[in-house]
Amino acid sequence: MFKTSPILSRFLVWIILPLFALCIFFYTHMLKSLPEVEGEIHMKGLLKDVRVIRDENAIPHIFANNDLDAFQALGYLHAQDRMWQMEFQRRLGQGRMSEILGVNSLLIDRYMRTLGLYRSAKSAVSHLDTQAAASLNAYVNGVNEWINSAQVLPVEFKIFGIEPQQWAPEDSIVLMKMMALNLGFNYQQELVLDLLIKEIGKEKAYELFPNYPKDSATITTQEPATESLSVNSEIELLSIHKNLQDSYRMGFEGLGSNAWTISGEHTQSGQPLLAADPHLGTEIPSIWYLAELSGERLHVTGATYPGLPFVWLGHNNNIAWGGASLTADVQDLYIEKLNPLNENQYEFNGQWVDMEVIDEYIKVKQDFPEMLRDAIPPLKWQVRTTKNGPLLSDGVGTAEMPISLKWTALTKNDTSFNSFMKLNYASNWTEFKQALTGFVAPALNFVYSDVEGNIAYIAAGKVPIRNKGDGRLPVIGWTGEYDWNGFIPLDEMPQVLNPKSGYIVAANNKAHSDEYPYLISNDWAPPYRADRIEELLTQFIANKTKLTVKDFQLMQGDVTSLQVREILPFLQALEPKSERQVYAVNLMKQWDGVLTQDSEAAAIYQIWLRHFNHLIVSDELRGNLLTDWRLAELFKVIGDFRPVFIKQNLIQDEDSQLSDWCDHIRTKPIENCEKQVLESLTEAVVELSRYVGKDKTWGGIHSAHYPHQAFVGFPILDLVFDREVSTSGGAYTINNTKWTWSQSNAYRQIAGASYRQVIDLGNWNNSGFINNTGQSGNILSEYYDNNIQPHQDLELHPMTFNNDAADVIGKELKLIPQQ
Repeated sequence: MFKTSPILSRFLVWIILPLFALCIFFYTHMLKSLPEVEGEIHMKGLLKDVRVIRDENAIPHIFANNDLDAFQALGYLHAQDRMWQMEFQRRLGQGRMSEILGVNSLLIDRYMRTLGLYRSAKSAVSHLDTQAAASLNAYVNGVNEWINSAQVLPVEFKIFGIEPQQWAPEDSIVLMKMMALNLGFNYQQELVLDLLIKEIGKEKAYELFPNYPKDSATITTQEPATESLSVNSEIELLSIHKNLQDSYRMGFEGLGSNAWTISGEHTQSGQPLLAADPHLGTEIPSIWYLAELSGERLHVTGATYPGLPFVWLGHNNNIAWGGASLTADVQDLYIEKLNPLNENQYEFNGQWVDMEVIDEYIKVKQDFPEMLRDAIPPLKWQVRTTKNGPLLSDGVGTAEMPISLKWTALTKNDTSFNSFMKLNYASNWTEFKQALTGFVAPALNFVYSDVEGNIAYIAAGKVPIRNKGDGRLPVIGWTGEYDWNGFIPLDEMPQVLNPKSGYIVAANNKAHSDEYPYLISNDWAPPYRADRIEELLTQFIANKTKLTVKDFQLMQGDVTSLQVREILPFLQALEPKSERQVYAVNLMKQWDGVLTQDSEAAAIYQIWLRHFNHLIVSDELRGNLLTDWRLAELFKVIGDFRPVFIKQNLIQDEDSQLSDWCDHIRTKPIENCEKQVLESLTEAVVELSRYVGKDKTWGGIHSAHYPHQAFVGFPILDLVFDREVSTSGGAYTINNTKWTWSQSNAYRQIAGASYRQVIDLGNWNNSGFINNTGQSGNILSEYYDNNIQPHQDLELHPMTFNNDAADVIGKELKLIPQQ
């Protein structure tokens, strides 16, 4: 018989068993942080009882007797399920990350304080109309009711040793500013282009950023500054942008969305269908929270944003809408001239003008273990602002060149919140447009349908009219010649009602014809997604197929790449020179250009594209003998593919540009593109063979990664809280799965469809929606990650629209006014 030693017995009794018991106790205790979903809760501020029924997917259906109670209930539910996410996001917007993450977040905090999103949000509170203010205050009351009554906070609060402070109206509005920041990093493109002009010359720099291709889907040049920015200043500004990408999943190139609608003439129900799927950085919990709200006047369902009371995308009793980023140029960088005798003055029209100077104080958490370290006194940070905007250069600590940022989202009288509230109540196209009159940021494409059978589109948000220049490069700020001269009037923004084609497609593609009189953007998304959506819709129409929700659902998952299709004939016609090249070219010849998980050809193509892009671009930069540091930093920001550049300059044309870009600068023979393509194919075959333990398919090396933002870079914790799943698609497919490559993580998806909806105007209850991870932000909840696989499998949850609580099956929570 086996006998344990006395030492082992004591170890088990005094060490292992107590630790096990402690873990069980902690787990049992933390289960209390899950939301109450049944029973009754007494709540201050309510006017009458509210019924909240969560269906089998944990989607709450709120039934109130008045609209303010519905908003208050939503605030309570958001806090129940997503309080840590809301806390984290408002801290990021406030510039208070160092309080929980320590000195490593100081640069981000300085940047955010300099940018001034929270100051702008506070200003916007004073511009709320009566209805919006009342709705927001009711929502805030709901959030604070949960904060005041929560017995056990989610585990993230325990890990960081903090408690949530009371929610305020400006906390909600700063989240709208954060979305605008996420979708609006145009100034980064200005820096990249200016930096490239310095390194490779104006002609080649502009070739890397070609104009939007002709004959592609639409919805409806400036010289460098005379005072050049320093390279170090530009790289420092770009580095903080890269930090926001890596740590907070913000500001990726290619973020956008798909949204389209088709008239009832072409649908099975005889009424319009509308689809939308916003593309944002992948993260857990999901950016979106699904909900239905029913009050006295209000009845709306769709995607809400935790921290805000309205539905961002969805439908009410009469209309449905979706949105996509307009990719508008709403930011300009200005080089400022400071007074050498007074650093807080800047020149404008020959006069020294006092800056607005604000003192910010940043608290910084001590390194671990905190109890053994002295407290760090608050850091005083001075923010300086010119008439153009905050000195962004101060935010990254560069003194070489003062650079200010002008941006519509920093407008003090921002009334975007009012507009979104009015959208939720709009009952027809006229009211929908009127609601957008005061919309400022983020600039969006809105796709619209209604129960009267109308389909429509409008671009909304403030887009500047420039006195001079096209916004592509930084400009001088002290003469006023590059000032903004107001904004494009809403009535003159791109828009259409009931087009003859019978459909509308918005996929971040060019929103207007070449004859349009205003400048909206120089950075439209490549047209591949829009062209593919249009191709599928016209096929249905030509075949006289009446479309259904299921058809739109399958379209959202389409992974046929038109970018592949335009390059594939070139690859198939190559004459391989080695065994590996023969293998790769044969795969290309047998491939249909569909980026499915099980495709080896898709894997080879995507790897080839990365190698080829790097080969031709990095060679040009190395030709100018950059330092290794400069080269590494510059390639971080130009490493994204330039598919239109590859098509226009490398594959289609047969002129000198081919040898110019494809020729290795440091070798005597003049190489052509075919040689470089074959070399890259060889590298692709070699790379794929090196992935040990992975399937040699696209899904084997390509996965969607959902990081928990608070634990990026925290070993073990990120393993516990993050999620990952193999996926299909690419950056230019309708099912957008933008990826980035690293040695350790291979081809990891970092952005994609964060939410999907398909709405049937003929029968609301035929509609469906889903977010990409789950309803809950609590890792102990079964709804923390239960949507990940259904989302990958193109499933939608029923988007039921109920006239009465009796129509909903689920767990009921009753909210009762506290006397």
